[in-house]
Amino acid sequence: MKATQLAVAARLGLHIPQTLIGNDPDELLSFYRDHDGVAISKLASPALNRDLLDPALVRYTEVISHRDIAHHRAARLGPTIFQAYVPKKLELRITMIGDQIFPVEIHSQKTRRTQHDWRHYDHDNTPLHPHALPAEIEERLRALLRHFRLQYGAIDMIVTPDDRYVFLELNPNGQFLWIEELTGLPMSDALCDLLQSGGDSR
Repeated sequence: MKATQLAVAARLGLHIPQTLIGNDPDELLSFYRDHDGVAISKLASPALNRDLLDPALVRYTEVISHRDIAHHRAARLGPTIFQAYVPKKLELRITMIGDQIFPVEIHSQKTRRTQHDWRHYDHDNTPLHPHALPAEIEERLRALLRHFRLQYGAIDMIVTPDDRYVFLELNPNGQFLWIEELTGLPMSDALCDLLQSGGDSR
């Protein structure tokens, strides 16, 4: 599904990271060298985390280290997503509910803990604020949801230091209540409106 999302997003005109998906060790090594050793890895599917009872074993987005690449042959054991590292000014969680859109800045670069993956939550040191999306980005995201026939989506993006918007992924059931609690945005009201309308808000 993530591969399909990236392909559709690119077709709709959204920037995406250069990406390799697979389990070929030689392709990984070549990809790593092509990007001067500045790349990340992430799970091909969140389902691979689901059965891990020990939170310490959960795999987040990680920068590929020299030690990792020394063991690149282990890539053959399972498909993984590898991407060129995208510099971050801030990250966005964009929750789309019916025809309403709630873009929120996550200032993940303010603390080391969330630098590479804001899901290492550090709410006291990672401010969240509403964000004004450029109109063309908003329209492309709406087109993305229409393509997948979704009334709800939680989209993750990066804003780079030179203000490019880079699409990462679309979660069709991403959580939103924690964002509402931290920002005061009326997301629960939007969901109630959508349900009361019978899904005819778009």
